[in-house]
Amino acid sequence: MSRVTKRKKKKSKSIAKVLFILLISLLVILLLFLIFLIINITKIDSEISNFNEGTKNDKVISSNSISPNSININLSVMGDIMAHNPQLKAQYNKDTNTYDFNNNFKYVTPYINNSDLAIANLETTLAGPSMPYTSYPTFNSPDTLVDAIKNSGIDIVSTINNHTFDKGDLGLERTLKVCKEKGLETIGTVESVYDKNYIKKDVSGINLGITAFSYGSVSNNSKSVNGIEVSNKSKDKMNVFDMVDVNSAFNTIKIQLDNIKDTDLQIVVLHWGNEYQRIPSKFQTTLAQMLCNYGVDIIVGSHPHVVQPIELINSYNNDNSTLVMYSLGNFISNQRKELMGSPYTEDGLIVNIEITKDTKENKTFVSKANCIPTWVNKYQNSGKNFYEIIPIENKNQLSHISNLPMKLIEQSYTNTKSQIKESNIINSPNISFK
Repeated sequence: MSRVTKRKKKKSKSIAKVLFILLISLLVILLLFLIFLIINITKIDSEISNFNEGTKNDKVISSNSISPNSININLSVMGDIMAHNPQLKAQYNKDTNTYDFNNNFKYVTPYINNSDLAIANLETTLAGPSMPYTSYPTFNSPDTLVDAIKNSGIDIVSTINNHTFDKGDLGLERTLKVCKEKGLETIGTVESVYDKNYIKKDVSGINLGITAFSYGSVSNNSKSVNGIEVSNKSKDKMNVFDMVDVNSAFNTIKIQLDNIKDTDLQIVVLHWGNEYQRIPSKFQTTLAQMLCNYGVDIIVGSHPHVVQPIELINSYNNDNSTLVMYSLGNFISNQRKELMGSPYTEDGLIVNIEITKDTKENKTFVSKANCIPTWVNKYQNSGKNFYEIIPIENKNQLSHISNLPMKLIEQSYTNTKSQIKESNIINSPNISFK
């Protein structure tokens, strides 16, 4: 072999050795990079998971960071949840022989889910399929309505109203049973006369006292609601006040208020007033003032099926202020203009209430009340009716919702806006539809 050939062979081996070392070095670098990447992805996933967990379970933490001496929570309240016969037909699936109400709430769910606690009025009974599903004048709705209510983020429903006893003892008892099984708390009616007809609930360090009542006919030792006399078995399971005598009504409610006086803030849900009247009755304003004087902080009204004013009132000695929502209107129903002769029954309100506790001064109060008008949209698609609750807060958001008649939305917004007595506490969206 010539010297030239030997040199070339030696040179080739050196180049191969260098390439091999470079390849090994690249593989080591690549391996280290992959390890670094995996560690950081795991860290990012962990941070996202912690953020989401904090959003779900520790909504007050961000508020607490503002002031070490205060706790803030958000309470959402809304109006009447009803299921009329046209709604039952719309929510029925003949292929599966089931009812599904989830689509009714899809646009308002984000507003409710962002609160620490949400309360609504369930104006129907859940007597079960042993009797027909019916609406006015006596209501019986499918259990799946409660599934949709719970899925929307609502935590508590008032089960006391003029339709509570529409299906007798069975309707009253089974409604409570189904709500309990599906994870909804109830106020206003109880399973046993020995149960407490109020709730004391600690929400992130703020202790709330909540109770609910409905108007009715009370005479001697009997009660009637919706023209139906309540049985001896059930009459003491229902919070009903006399709809004629306001002093008697106050004294009845006062019994439950005394049981929650030791809480930070007291909330009373009242089924009262005159149907379809946008102005509160003298009975309502008088009772509201009496409750304010007694220290009630929030009054949530239902029954008129239209939005009545929301305002702040002060006690006679000015030592208490009460947020009064005389009526939050219909959250969902089939009470339409074409049936009722008035558009107001299509309107409702979600009120997101910020409650603040000053831990240094040991005072708890309503610090904000953000009012979001709602409107029930009913439309047809492929021959089937659809019902959807529309939040009227942002025109841009509305533009992304299909099958929405903007003229009716604007009218609803204007109607409801006129009922909100804005202040440094109470506010509502300002929308230009031009």
